[in-house]
Amino acid sequence: MTVAGIKHVVAVSNPESGGGQFRHELPLMLELLASFGLEVEVRQTQHAGHGIELAREAVEQGADAVCAIGGDGTVNEVINGIAETCTPLVVVPAGTVNVLALELGIPLDPADACRLVDSGHLSWIDLGKAGDRYFSLMAGVGMDAAVVQAMNPTLKKVLHEAAFMVQGIPTVLSGHFPLVRVETEEQTIEGYFVVLGNAANYGGAFAITPHASMRDGLLDVCVLQTLSPFGTLHYWLAALVQSHLKHPKVQYWRTRDARIAVVDGDEEVLVQTDGEVAGHLPMEVRIVPRALKVVVP
Repeated sequence: MTVAGIKHVVAVSNPESGGGQFRHELPLMLELLASFGLEVEVRQTQHAGHGIELAREAVEQGADAVCAIGGDGTVNEVINGIAETCTPLVVVPAGTVNVLALELGIPLDPADACRLVDSGHLSWIDLGKAGDRYFSLMAGVGMDAAVVQAMNPTLKKVLHEAAFMVQGIPTVLSGHFPLVRVETEEQTIEGYFVVLGNAANYGGAFAITPHASMRDGLLDVCVLQTLSPFGTLHYWLAALVQSHLKHPKVQYWRTRDARIAVVDGDEEVLVQTDGEVAGHLPMEVRIVPRALKVVVP
């Protein structure tokens, strides 16, 4: 018997995820899912945002679950199509980093992840919402959003996770990042780089919001208040060993809702959610408790 009696699954697949390295394995994944007695329908994304449309259609058509086969970007799109419904998410990691799978303990081997439909269980998690965009992991304001926008697709395909560091160093050192203000019920803080985390794992070896939980009804806020090259380098190196919270120019707290805006002027400051550009300031970011049902080990 599959998890919670799931019978009809719509699999949303991004053939370009992970540089396309898992593309040839897709028929095997679908065959494995079908071996558990599931009716499996595959729909492949064709452009940015298509995963949202496909997942939303799957819910409207009565699918018992939606399976995201791809990286964190594909998973994020599917989440935005099924958030705040009772339709569960099945994650089959086939991307560059697969941070949500790491956070939830989902096997990184696609075949093992598929088997969770038969052996796993359902769990509710919170989602963040930046503007009208849901996220499972984090929203980043300033530096990391600029890196995401500047990312060379070929570089990402070749270097995978390391591409973010290679692209990030020149972007951060050469970029100009306006001062922004984060207003919450608890306090108001100004800084140059903001992460609002729903999960401890930010990406790879980094844990920018190491105390965050996907089930506590709160967002963890981390604000870097310096733009000096030394201070910024110190911050990122310290984040590798989760000691950046001791940085003298770092503020960290928890909240349910934050309003973020540029302090002076009308310069554009980008916001990224789960590794995809989601818009620009001003923006409200809030937690949506128990907004997603997901199949986990």
